[in-house]
Amino acid sequence: MIPELNKIYLGESIAIMKQWPDSSIDLIFTDPPYGHNNNNGDLIHNRETALGLSPNYESGPAKARPIANDGKEANELVQAFFTEAARLLKPGSCCCCCCGGGGGPDPQFARWSLWIDNVLDFKQMVIWDKGPMGMGWHYRRSYETVLVAQKPGAACKWFDETNAVENIIRPGVAPKIIPSKDQHPTEKPAELASLFIGYHSKPGDVVLDSFCGSGSTLDAANRMGRKWIGIELDPVFHAMASERMNRAEILPPKTALEQGRLF
Repeated sequence: MIPELNKIYLGESIAIMKQWPDSSIDLIFTDPPYGHNNNNGDLIHNRETALGLSPNYESGPAKARPIANDGKEANELVQAFFTEAARLLKPGSCCCCCCGGGGGPDPQFARWSLWIDNVLDFKQMVIWDKGPMGMGWHYRRSYETVLVAQKPGAACKWFDETNAVENIIRPGVAPKIIPSKDQHPTEKPAELASLFIGYHSKPGDVVLDSFCGSGSTLDAANRMGRKWIGIELDPVFHAMASERMNRAEILPPKTALEQGRLF
């Protein structure tokens, strides 16, 4: 089955990806569950709890907003995702996967880097510096990472002409988001996706986000004149992303460039 373009699929990402033909995707940028048990409390939930507020900012207990597959099962899910990504990407195309940073006895970024290198050619771990985090405990986590791997068989698709792209995204380039109650609890800025979309794809290419949340990657791809596909398991976030993209003007590649609708 050929994937339908400019569509957000509702369902389990691996099962949906398995239906699509080999070498049908030009770029993947996605943010899978990290396995951090976010259902124990995302940022806005923890803030509401501390202030004694409900999600609607009324008095009463706050409720966590769980993310599907955000426990130990995330490990199996991500490995299966990497395998399907390697099959779906065209030779020379890249998978750009958001990942946590920090330490611990089993560092996620190290483990995921090895897993992605088993099925693709691991290219770089890019540091997303989110800027100062304020006061806190030891070694406050002010960054996340984006793991970049390419499919062998052709030269890496690379469309930057400045020769000045670093493996660190400096503060302010992709501003951090402290999610509100109306956002996905691990919302990523569209500017983050737009960087990698610009580096590794050209207008008219197909960009896939297999864990699309509220649709920030799809929004960036559309603004940059790419075709896009999203997959989301949670009906609430699927509806959120669908509403976002229904409001967006679907721009053909030439028009996107002419109107300067790039980030």
